[in-house]
Amino acid sequence: MLFQYGGGMFQDTFYYLQQWGVLDVLVPFVLIFTIIYAVLQKIQLFGTEGKRFNAIIALAITLTAIVPHILGTYPPGMDVIAIMNASLPETVLLIVAVVLLMVMMGLMYGNWPEETPLSGIAAIIAAIILVGIFLSNIIEIPILSYISPEVQTLIIVLVVFGLIFLYVTHEPTEAKTIGQHVSSLFKKIENK
Repeated sequence: MLFQYGGGMFQDTFYYLQQWGVLDVLVPFVLIFTIIYAVLQKIQLFGTEGKRFNAIIALAITLTAIVPHILGTYPPGMDVIAIMNASLPETVLLIVAVVLLMVMMGLMYGNWPEETPLSGIAAIIAAIILVGIFLSNIIEIPILSYISPEVQTLIIVLVVFGLIFLYVTHEPTEAKTIGQHVSSLFKKIENK
Protein backbone atom coordinates (compact mmCIF):
# COMPACT_ATOMS: atom_id res chain seq x y z
CA MET A 1 0.00 0.00 0.00
CA LEU A 2 0.95 3.59 -0.45
CA PHE A 3 2.80 5.17 2.50
CA GLN A 4 3.00 1.93 4.42
CA TYR A 5 6.06 1.00 6.41
CA GLY A 6 6.70 -0.73 9.70
CA GLY A 7 3.47 -0.49 11.66
CA GLY A 8 1.75 1.72 9.12
CA MET A 9 1.84 4.76 11.40
CA PHE A 10 2.01 7.19 8.49
CA GLN A 11 -1.15 5.70 7.00
CA ASP A 12 -2.85 5.85 10.40
CA THR A 13 -2.16 9.59 10.49
CA PHE A 14 -4.37 10.08 7.44
CA TYR A 15 -7.09 7.97 9.03
CA TYR A 16 -6.96 10.21 12.12
CA LEU A 17 -7.12 13.32 9.94
CA GLN A 18 -10.18 11.85 8.22
CA GLN A 19 -11.81 11.07 11.59
CA TRP A 20 -11.11 14.58 12.88
CA GLY A 21 -12.80 16.06 9.82
CA VAL A 22 -9.71 17.72 8.40
CA LEU A 23 -10.25 16.22 4.95
CA ASP A 24 -14.01 16.74 5.09
CA VAL A 25 -14.11 20.28 6.52
CA LEU A 26 -10.75 22.01 6.64
CA VAL A 27 -9.51 21.22 3.13
CA PRO A 28 -12.78 22.31 1.43
CA PHE A 29 -12.82 25.39 3.69
CA VAL A 30 -9.35 26.41 2.55
CA LEU A 31 -10.19 25.70 -1.10
CA ILE A 32 -13.47 27.66 -1.14
CA PHE A 33 -12.04 30.55 0.89
CA THR A 34 -8.96 30.83 -1.33
CA ILE A 35 -10.92 30.80 -4.59
CA ILE A 36 -13.49 33.36 -3.43
CA TYR A 37 -10.83 35.61 -1.88
CA ALA A 38 -8.70 35.44 -5.05
CA VAL A 39 -11.68 36.32 -7.25
CA LEU A 40 -12.64 39.24 -5.00
CA GLN A 41 -9.03 40.47 -5.03
CA LYS A 42 -8.89 40.19 -8.82
CA ILE A 43 -12.11 42.09 -9.51
CA GLN A 44 -11.30 44.68 -6.81
CA LEU A 45 -14.91 45.12 -5.76
CA PHE A 46 -13.90 47.38 -2.86
CA GLY A 47 -10.88 48.97 -4.54
CA THR A 48 -7.23 48.25 -3.93
CA GLU A 49 -7.54 48.75 -0.15
CA GLY A 50 -10.42 46.30 0.34
CA LYS A 51 -8.44 43.24 1.46
CA ARG A 52 -10.18 43.09 4.83
CA PHE A 53 -13.63 43.33 3.24
CA ASN A 54 -12.69 40.66 0.71
CA ALA A 55 -11.49 38.36 3.50
CA ILE A 56 -14.68 38.86 5.54
CA ILE A 57 -16.93 38.23 2.53
CA ALA A 58 -14.92 35.15 1.53
CA LEU A 59 -15.09 33.86 5.12
CA ALA A 60 -18.86 34.42 5.31
CA ILE A 61 -19.53 32.68 1.99
CA THR A 62 -17.24 29.79 2.93
CA LEU A 63 -18.90 29.31 6.31
CA THR A 64 -22.30 29.44 4.61
CA ALA A 65 -21.21 26.46 2.50
CA ILE A 66 -19.33 24.52 5.21
CA VAL A 67 -21.57 24.82 8.30
CA PRO A 68 -24.67 23.13 6.77
CA HIS A 69 -22.39 20.28 5.68
CA ILE A 70 -21.07 19.87 9.22
CA LEU A 71 -24.59 19.96 10.70
CA GLY A 72 -26.00 17.71 7.97
CA THR A 73 -28.78 20.14 7.03
CA TYR A 74 -28.28 20.11 3.25
CA PRO A 75 -31.09 18.42 1.30
CA PRO A 76 -30.12 15.02 -0.14
CA GLY A 77 -27.97 15.40 -3.23
CA MET A 78 -27.35 19.13 -2.68
CA ASP A 79 -24.43 19.00 -0.23
CA VAL A 80 -21.84 21.38 -1.69
CA ILE A 81 -18.91 19.64 0.02
CA ALA A 82 -20.04 16.17 -1.08
CA ILE A 83 -20.37 17.43 -4.67
CA MET A 84 -16.89 18.97 -4.46
CA ASN A 85 -15.40 15.79 -3.00
CA ALA A 86 -16.96 13.75 -5.81
CA SER A 87 -16.04 16.21 -8.60
CA LEU A 88 -12.52 17.30 -7.69
CA PRO A 89 -10.69 14.05 -8.56
CA GLU A 90 -12.23 14.09 -12.04
CA THR A 91 -11.48 17.81 -12.35
CA VAL A 92 -7.84 17.22 -11.45
CA LEU A 93 -7.71 14.51 -14.10
CA LEU A 94 -9.12 17.00 -16.63
CA ILE A 95 -6.50 19.58 -15.62
CA VAL A 96 -3.72 17.02 -16.07
CA ALA A 97 -5.14 16.11 -19.50
CA VAL A 98 -5.25 19.79 -20.55
CA VAL A 99 -1.68 20.35 -19.36
CA LEU A 100 -0.52 17.27 -21.29
CA LEU A 101 -2.40 18.56 -24.36
CA MET A 102 -0.57 21.88 -24.06
CA VAL A 103 2.77 20.07 -23.70
CA MET A 104 2.04 18.00 -26.81
CA MET A 105 0.98 21.10 -28.77
CA GLY A 106 4.15 22.83 -27.64
CA LEU A 107 6.25 19.89 -28.80
CA MET A 108 4.51 19.77 -32.18
CA TYR A 109 4.27 23.47 -32.96
CA GLY A 110 7.03 25.07 -30.90
CA ASN A 111 6.16 28.68 -30.23
CA TRP A 112 2.59 28.78 -31.48
CA PRO A 113 0.60 32.00 -31.21
CA GLU A 114 -1.76 32.50 -28.30
CA GLU A 115 -4.84 33.10 -30.45
CA THR A 116 -4.98 29.87 -32.45
CA PRO A 117 -8.36 28.29 -33.22
CA LEU A 118 -7.11 25.01 -31.73
CA SER A 119 -6.50 26.57 -28.32
CA GLY A 120 -9.99 28.08 -28.31
CA ILE A 121 -11.56 24.78 -29.27
CA ALA A 122 -9.57 22.98 -26.57
CA ALA A 123 -10.73 25.54 -23.99
CA ILE A 124 -14.37 25.11 -25.00
CA ILE A 125 -14.12 21.31 -24.89
CA ALA A 126 -12.44 21.45 -21.46
CA ALA A 127 -15.18 23.78 -20.16
CA ILE A 128 -17.92 21.48 -21.48
CA ILE A 129 -16.26 18.45 -19.87
CA LEU A 130 -15.85 20.34 -16.57
CA VAL A 131 -19.53 21.33 -16.54
CA GLY A 132 -20.42 17.72 -17.37
CA ILE A 133 -18.32 16.45 -14.46
CA PHE A 134 -20.09 18.70 -11.97
CA LEU A 135 -23.55 18.05 -13.43
CA SER A 136 -23.02 14.29 -13.33
CA ASN A 137 -22.28 14.58 -9.61
CA ILE A 138 -25.29 16.82 -8.94
CA ILE A 139 -27.95 15.10 -11.03
CA GLU A 140 -28.12 11.61 -12.43
CA ILE A 141 -27.97 11.55 -16.21
CA PRO A 142 -30.19 8.60 -17.16
CA ILE A 143 -28.76 8.01 -20.63
CA LEU A 144 -25.30 7.27 -19.23
CA SER A 145 -26.66 4.41 -17.12
CA TYR A 146 -27.94 2.68 -20.28
CA ILE A 147 -24.63 2.92 -22.12
CA SER A 148 -22.04 0.37 -21.03
CA PRO A 149 -18.49 1.56 -20.23
CA GLU A 150 -17.20 -0.26 -23.31
CA VAL A 151 -19.58 1.68 -25.57
CA GLN A 152 -18.67 4.95 -23.82
CA THR A 153 -15.00 4.22 -24.47
CA LEU A 154 -15.74 3.40 -28.11
CA ILE A 155 -17.63 6.70 -28.53
CA ILE A 156 -14.74 8.68 -27.04
CA VAL A 157 -12.19 6.91 -29.26
CA LEU A 158 -14.30 7.52 -32.38
CA VAL A 159 -14.74 11.21 -31.53
CA VAL A 160 -11.00 11.64 -30.92
CA PHE A 161 -10.08 9.89 -34.16
CA GLY A 162 -12.71 11.94 -36.01
CA LEU A 163 -11.24 15.18 -34.64
CA ILE A 164 -7.73 14.07 -35.60
CA PHE A 165 -8.98 13.16 -39.10
CA LEU A 166 -10.67 16.56 -39.50
CA TYR A 167 -7.57 18.36 -38.28
CA VAL A 168 -5.26 16.50 -40.65
CA THR A 169 -7.47 16.70 -43.75
CA HIS A 170 -8.83 20.24 -43.56
CA GLU A 171 -7.49 22.87 -45.92
CA PRO A 172 -5.61 25.67 -44.22
CA THR A 173 -7.49 28.95 -44.21
CA GLU A 174 -6.86 32.23 -42.49
CA ALA A 175 -6.69 31.69 -38.76
CA LYS A 176 -9.67 33.04 -36.86
CA THR A 177 -9.94 33.45 -33.15
CA ILE A 178 -12.79 31.80 -31.30
CA GLY A 179 -14.37 35.24 -30.87
CA GLN A 180 -14.40 35.75 -34.64
CA HIS A 181 -16.05 32.35 -35.11
CA VAL A 182 -18.76 33.17 -32.58
CA SER A 183 -19.25 36.62 -34.14
CA SER A 184 -19.67 35.15 -37.64
CA LEU A 185 -22.13 32.59 -36.25
CA PHE A 186 -24.30 35.37 -34.78
CA LYS A 187 -24.11 37.32 -38.06
CA LYS A 188 -25.36 34.25 -39.95
CA ILE A 189 -28.25 33.91 -37.48
CA GLU A 190 -29.15 37.61 -37.89
CA ASN A 191 -29.21 37.34 -41.68
CA LYS A 192 -31.77 34.50 -41.64
